[in-house]
Formats: sequence, structure tokens, C-alpha cells
Amino acid sequence: MDAPGQRLKLVPLRGPALAELRFDPGADVVLGRSATSDVQLADPAVSRRHARLVSQAGAWFITDLASRAGVLLNAQLLAPDTPTPLSDLDLVAIGPWTFRVHVGVASAAMRTIAMGPDRLDPGERVESVPERELRSIARRRLDLLIECAASINAATSERALARAVVDAAREGTGFPRAALFRVAGDGVAVLASGGEAEVRADSFSRTLITMASSGQIARLSHDVPMTHGESIARLGIQAAVCAPLMIGTAVDAFLYLDDRRRRADMPGGEARPDTRTEVRADAAAFCQALCRIGGLALANLRRAALERLNADIMRDVGAAAEAQRLLMPQPDGVCRGVAYSVRMRPGRFVAGDLFNLLPLSGSRVGVYLGDVAGKGVGAAILMATTQALLNAALRECEGPADALGRVGGELAHLLPGGRFISLWVGILDPATGRIRFVDAGHGHWLVRSGPAGEPERLPVRGGLPLGIDPERPYEDEQLTLPPGSRLILHSDGVHEQRSRDGEEFGVDRIVQILRACGSSREEAEGLFRAVREFAPGDALDDDVTIASIELPGGRGL
Repeated sequence: MDAPGQRLKLVPLRGPALAELRFDPGADVVLGRSATSDVQLADPAVSRRHARLVSQAGAWFITDLASRAGVLLNAQLLAPDTPTPLSDLDLVAIGPWTFRVHVGVASAAMRTIAMGPDRLDPGERVESVPERELRSIARRRLDLLIECAASINAATSERALARAVVDAAREGTGFPRAALFRVAGDGVAVLASGGEAEVRADSFSRTLITMASSGQIARLSHDVPMTHGESIARLGIQAAVCAPLMIGTAVDAFLYLDDRRRRADMPGGEARPDTRTEVRADAAAFCQALCRIGGLALANLRRAALERLNADIMRDVGAAAEAQRLLMPQPDGVCRGVAYSVRMRPGRFVAGDLFNLLPLSGSRVGVYLGDVAGKGVGAAILMATTQALLNAALRECEGPADALGRVGGELAHLLPGGRFISLWVGILDPATGRIRFVDAGHGHWLVRSGPAGEPERLPVRGGLPLGIDPERPYEDEQLTLPPGSRLILHSDGVHEQRSRDGEEFGVDRIVQILRACGSSREEAEGLFRAVREFAPGDALDDDVTIASIELPGGRGL
């Protein structure tokens, strides 16, 4: 059963007006331009089905669904159809929107302090620093900046990088106090700070941060001697700078500096202006250069971390996919005179579809095809478990109904809430053409009676998928087919596959393609190829499994 998860919140920072998006643990939602998406992002730059958000095993993952413009995570383009974990305070870009990710509560490892409102005293002003001034950094200061850049780029973690930026800012600007932080709700999450005065809840000017949020460097200065009112002037601050640290076009963090000092000769260590503080004239330009270096270094750190994480995930997923291939029969084969051909491809990297064809006692042959509700590794594990249980049950039970009853009872305590498994299970007698079967909520199969028969769907009673009601018994149904007849089974990923325009592949198209096929291999291969060509890209919306089983007396493979 999946571990308890945390709520996910996406707060839009850039783009057209949009309310923040909230998702509960266990959600599996598609974001896209289409009205059929779970969350509609109506903009031409967004694909019809652009991205998927999934909560699994207590974590959140985002997947680019082979969209045209892609998905950026912390300014890094995600590989299509590769689930990537999200972390608190990540930046996600989809079309014109950039979102800040909030997972559960703020990270306990980050010190978060609240920001209250501030009011400017007469003579105080907050202004953006002119571009001409930012370009005026003196050549003699480049040596120091290069040294700072070396220490920032040598950082191996975000914490170490933040510390390097703060230390460089204090050394290069003359400001005695500095902090690097991210805005988190109504407060700030401090990554690193330095200086004589403690960073407190009232240490930062909301006005400065608001201006810097637009991507500009903001500065507080005074036209007249400072008076002490209900503003940051009461902290003894005469000058302050707030510079945005950008990743791509989004503000990821803020570098904040001011000239507040704690004077030891004041009662209680009260903060007062210290006239010995000499803030350099090019402090704003130096901060801008530091933030550009820091933003590039942070993007490189995150890119490297993402590459390592994706490599680890792909190794694990590759091992799971290889284990699944070992559970599947060969693509083409013959079992006691029954020829079969199967083609399978997961919608992601591992599949929730299951198929097998196996010899049973006497001359009988067992066959089944099913689909575990859900996607990803969780569905793949259930697929493997179900396949192992069903193989054993078919060998020991008289009919498919008895086998499903046994398997359903054993799976009842393993299936998480809301999970179920649809199955078609049959036992064939090649000598007589008799087939005993149970359709447990599957419904996706056709019969061709005789070598040249028309593909058709047969009316059946059917039963519930496994996991819905383990107490309800199943009943065998029966049909007898002439020699050379074929049974075509497929998963719902075939007829539900959508084109780039949102059209479903559909059952009529399946029948039309099968009419032109004269063998099991042609049916499985031809239908599989048609679905892949119908899909808008190389990725499929869901797992696709197609199996054609031919009784003796036909053309065979």
C-alpha cells in the first residue's frame, strides 16, 4: 500500500492570472490545454495533454507528456515521459506559467520567519537601481568578484552555495549584514545569513522584496536625516539592498543586505546606526553580479542533482522493466498446437498490463490478459504479483472461475483502496475448440470464427474486476469455435489512445484493421503498429497489450 503522502500546492509566480492549484495525496492529474484535462491551462503554448502530476509512495512526481514546448523544472528541460520527483520550493514552468512548488509544510531544515508590513518614514524611499549604475562596477573589483565566483561555483550543496554568496556579498559591498532567503507564504525561509545582528522576523523590508520580485534590484536610501517610526528605521537601518537571484526568468531567492549593526555599548545590545559602516558605491552592481553567478551555479547544482536522480530512477525502472519482460512469454510461439502472437509496450517505462499463455494438465491451455488500474511502479508490482498467483491458480483449479476466486481472495488485502484489476481468463481445449472463460470487468476482446471469420464481439454475462467485491463468486462461460478460429485480446490502452487532435482510436478502427489480417502475427503486429502511428508522439497514453490466439487448423504464425 502506498505510504501516506503530502498535499501539493502550485503557486503561480508568472503568467496569465490563475488561482493556485492544490492537490491531495494520492492524486493523478493531467494538466493541459484540452477541456478533458483534469486541470485546464488555456494557452496556445500549452499542449492538449502537457504534464502529469502523480502522488506515489508519499512523494510527488511530474512527467512531461511529450508536450511540444516541454516542462521546465528549476529551468531544466525534463526528458519526455520520465517521472521526476518534486521538492518543496521547486520552480515548474509550463507554457507561460511559472509555479512555485509547495509540498506539505515548509522544510523543517529551513528556518522560516514571518514578515510583517513595513512603512517608510518621511525621507525614506525604495527605488530600483538604474541599469547604468549596475554597469559601473570598477575593473579593480573584478579580481574580488572572480575569487567570489570561484568559491560559489565550488559549492556542492545549496546551503554551501548560499553561504558563499552571503560571505562574498558582505566582503564585496561593505554591508555588515546579509541574508539569502526564499519567500515562503507570508514569511521567508533563510538559507544563509551573516553579520553582527541576529536575523529576526522584522529584519526584512516587504517593500524592498516586492520590488525585487519583479526581477529588479531594489535599494532603500534616505533623502533627509532618519527619524524613528514604525518602519525599518527603528532597526537603525540607513541603507539596504535586495537583489533577486534568478533561475532562467523566474526569481528563485533573494539576496538582502543592510547596514544594521549590534552595538555592544548600547543597553541590551540594541541596534543603532553605525557611522563606521562604509557601503561601497558599486554595492548594487556587485550584488547583481553575485546573483547572476549564484543563479547559474544553483541551476548547475540542480541540473546535476536531477541528472543523478534520473539516472538512479532509470536504473531502478530498467531493472523492473527487465523483470517484467522475464514474466512475459515470447512475442510469438505455439503451445500445444495453439499459435499466439503478443505485442506489448508500457505507457511509461513499466507496465500494469499482464498476459500469459501456459500449458495446463491434460491437453488444455490457459490464457489471460488483464490490466491493473493505475500506472507506474505500483501498478507494475501488482501486475507481477497477480501474474504469479494466477499462474499457480490455473494449474491447480478446474476452471477459470475457481482460479479467479482464489486469486481475488489472496489479493483482497494487498490492493490499496480504489485499486482493482480487470481480467479476461480462459482455458482452451485445442482438440475440441471449447473455451471456458470469465470476463472479469475486462470487455476488450473479439472473436474470428474460422480462419476468415469477421471480427466480432460476443455478448457475455461477465463479472466484477478483482478487488471490487472479493466475496462475490465468478461463473464460467463457454463457447466452442471451429478450427483455425482466432481470439483477439487487448488492453484498454488500444481503443483509448488519442491522436494529437484528441480523437480516440476506437473499436471500429480496431475491427477495420483486423479485417485485413490473415494470421495471429499479422493481427498483433498490424494493430500494434497502427496504434503507435495514431499516437501524437513516441509515447503512449497508457499501457498497450495486444494478443492474438489461434486454434489449430488455421494458417498459424
